Amino acid sequence: MGCFPLELLIADHAGFCGGVRRAFQMAEEAGQEHGKWYTLGPLVHNEEVIRYFENQGIKPIHQLSEINGGGIIIRSHGVTPEIIREVEEKGYLVKDATCPLVKRVHNLAQMLRGEEYEVIIFGDRNHPEVQGILGWCDYRATVIASVDEARELKQVNKLGIISQTTKSEEEYQSVITELFPKAQELRAFHTICPASRKRQEAAGVLCNEVDMMLVIGDESSSNTRTLARKCIAGVKTLLIRTAKDLKKEDFEGISRLGITAGASTPDWIIKEVVEKMTQFDDVAPQEQNQETTNEESFANVEAQETTGNEESFAKMEAQMADLATPNRGDVIKGTVIQVLDDEVMVDVGGKSEGVIPLRELSVKDVNSAKELVSVGEEIEVLVLKWDDDGTILLSKKKVDSKKVMDQLENDFKEGKVIEGTVAGTVKGGLLVDVGVIAFLPASHVEDGYVKNLDEYVNKTYSFKVIEFNRTKKRGSQIVVSRKELVEAEKSKQRDAFWASIEEGQIVKGKVKRIVDYGAFIDLGGFEGLLHVSEIDHVRIDHPSSVLTEGEEIEVFILALDREKQRVSLSRKKLLKSPWEIVLSKYNEGDIIEGTVVRIAPFGAFVEIEPGVDGLVHISQLADRRVEKPQDVVSVDEKIKVKILSIDPEEKRIGLSLKEANENSEEQEVQEYLDNQEQE
Repeated sequence: MGCFPLELLIADHAGFCGGVRRAFQMAEEAGQEHGKWYTLGPLVHNEEVIRYFENQGIKPIHQLSEINGGGIIIRSHGVTPEIIREVEEKGYLVKDATCPLVKRVHNLAQMLRGEEYEVIIFGDRNHPEVQGILGWCDYRATVIASVDEARELKQVNKLGIISQTTKSEEEYQSVITELFPKAQELRAFHTICPASRKRQEAAGVLCNEVDMMLVIGDESSSNTRTLARKCIAGVKTLLIRTAKDLKKEDFEGISRLGITAGASTPDWIIKEVVEKMTQFDDVAPQEQNQETTNEESFANVEAQETTGNEESFAKMEAQMADLATPNRGDVIKGTVIQVLDDEVMVDVGGKSEGVIPLRELSVKDVNSAKELVSVGEEIEVLVLKWDDDGTILLSKKKVDSKKVMDQLENDFKEGKVIEGTVAGTVKGGLLVDVGVIAFLPASHVEDGYVKNLDEYVNKTYSFKVIEFNRTKKRGSQIVVSRKELVEAEKSKQRDAFWASIEEGQIVKGKVKRIVDYGAFIDLGGFEGLLHVSEIDHVRIDHPSSVLTEGEEIEVFILALDREKQRVSLSRKKLLKSPWEIVLSKYNEGDIIEGTVVRIAPFGAFVEIEPGVDGLVHISQLADRRVEKPQDVVSVDEKIKVKILSIDPEEKRIGLSLKEANENSEEQEVQEYLDNQEQE
């Protein structure tokens, strides 16, 4: 073919990382023991490894309920704290193969959530490692997979960033850079596995020395996919799972081939690939030499990896041991011995004092610790951790929160009414401070649709707890409602309303909502209809041109239908009619201004008040003979007219443009004469 002999170069770092190797060894030990063993999910993302252990009787399962006696191996990706608790409660034998690096991420997630940071996880949401991390921060974290998703996040006060251990370090740094201006306080932790980084770096270097890269690993493995993307960016790359996927024709024209493997790829698969590649060689001596060279190279790499991993993981295990504190989680009593603005010092009876940071003092936001506690006061606190200098980090807030939750749980069981203050709006409803934050769905704010939820913020109301789930991780643990209470109150108001209401009464009401045909008026527990025809004496285009929602108005009880519980209202009845306004405002002989609204063969109609027109007969348009009214006036023209007659019974008004003009001319002449006399 002209492409062989082929020079093979193996990356300095390839194959199993320390965490996967540790999990592999623990599973092998379990396979040699008596009894059944299961892995919760695949031990690693590699089908060959899964089949290897299935042949040894170690079966992957998806739920703990699938266990039929025996023990469970927790894989290197880690699991949520709920799974750990369930395993302990059911008394299963356990081998915890969680990677120490992943355990560190769990601790960081728990710490950030405990210190009320908005947690960002850079990773693949459906990856089991990320699912486990989410559990350690109470599922109150945002998972993003790219810089573009980071760009879409909103501004926050405190932001904590951690990453899936197998992600690209370059991408993670780009995400951190993008998020940096989005928070007043930002903490980002380096949680990328060094083994993954070393593999990517070594592969990047090798890409510059070869014509093609061969990546060995399972496509379901995140670290393998990341490694392949790194290689593709530098040179032609082929991703295979095992030696069976190799085809000689794929390497035509290639003289130098680089080989690397994902952190989930076992040593034997890499060796099989190297051996098969050497079999492609056309010349036997070169094949033997090449094979020897590759075996030596691989042996050196394997030895370096093993030694490096053992040292690295010994350090990590030591670090993890340092994080464990025997008294962590204990609730104890202490006496306040010093109060500063940003912290409180507490005597807890040991060799060291405890410190409560301001953020751990109360469930409410305060500016100074002096607002809440004083020296000599005895308080209950939760031990969070021991610092290196022996100081105990404490939390009063968590103890108070538990007490509030206990009380709320009791209120929920007994159906009691509680009070709370609306703290803000969120998608789908409101957040309510009831000692802890509860969720009020928009459909439970009132007994009907609410258009503007912002109106409820910072106001205090009564509620009922309709959902309480202390272990719930997604969504709110506490859901409250006003709907039932509002309905009960309105029912009482309705009964009182029908007992006192009569036709002909004048009452006050609030415009609840406006529709095309009128407006519904809240009369205090009951709504009546104010039809558009009863809003005003004059025709209106739409009720919203006269009324606004929330406005308080007086209305007349026009009609009652007690059987159908309907109330018809009128605003028009309480307003002066246009004719009443005209009779009180104008007299015969007055000269007024009006607007020509229509023209007839016999004259022009002039509006002098909304809803009231007067007639200027054709004989009164000018002091000359007029053939057609439009020769003198036009529609929408404003003119001055003299009132000749007012007939309230027939509701007719006679007007004269001619006499108004004559009066105007006489007035001008008189003003001229008056001015002459003054001169």
